Amino acid sequence: MKDDKVVLITGCSSGIGRELCGTFMEKGFQVIATARNLEALKDVTAAMKLSLDVTQKESVDAAVLEVLSRFHKIDILVNNAGFSVRGALEEIDIRKIESMFDVNVFGLIRMIQAVAPVMRQQRSGRIINIGSISGRFAQPINSAYCASKFAVEALSDALRLELSPFNIQVTVIEPGPIKTHFFRTLEGNSSAIMTNENSCYSGFYRADSRRRSTQSMADAKEAASTIYEITQKEQLRPRYQVAVPLIHSMLASCPGSLREYLFKKMH
Repeated sequence: MKDDKVVLITGCSSGIGRELCGTFMEKGFQVIATARNLEALKDVTAAMKLSLDVTQKESVDAAVLEVLSRFHKIDILVNNAGFSVRGALEEIDIRKIESMFDVNVFGLIRMIQAVAPVMRQQRSGRIINIGSISGRFAQPINSAYCASKFAVEALSDALRLELSPFNIQVTVIEPGPIKTHFFRTLEGNSSAIMTNENSCYSGFYRADSRRRSTQSMADAKEAASTIYEITQKEQLRPRYQVAVPLIHSMLASCPGSLREYLFKKMH
């Protein structure tokens, strides 16, 4: 056992969150798997399964209290819950953007505000925020999601400084495209916009659809294994790219003016 270390993970109903539960359990951790719908966790490997809605403070506080009542500590928090809405900014229903930010950004904040005091009292802890390579550079038709992940980057950078005196480390994981339900959910949220041939942005939508239909995706289990290894490093770096295609990595690091030129050429 890893000294009975306790890891709390959000968004475990599918994808990276689900795979992380299995990986941490195999390594001897006490894993608390969470999701809004407890039934979605029935096949998840975990020491404890909790219903947790990151958009509701009461739900967050109740879940953290339940974890502490059983394990008395939280060593690692993995903020994984999130989803995407796609489309030209002019055309996305702002209520969908608000809902996405409530999960991707404010949900992450609610979790940190509930868990950070526990870690401060312990004088130890690690907060792993699952961002995205889309948090490093904006893409057309993906502005709202990129903005939510840009926010995760900024929050994490500030939080790392604030929590450093208390021996709490913070990092951002920036995954590339991974084979999960993420893209199926994205299509469900965005298909009405993205398939509208009468939209003045239909050229962007067709180009985006072509790219996504041919892009390669990493295996979620392999990505979870890489993320686990990152969490065990003695000193965490501010951010890590995981399963990021070379072209995306290059776009993230190239000058903004060049990136804009390349995106314009793609359309």
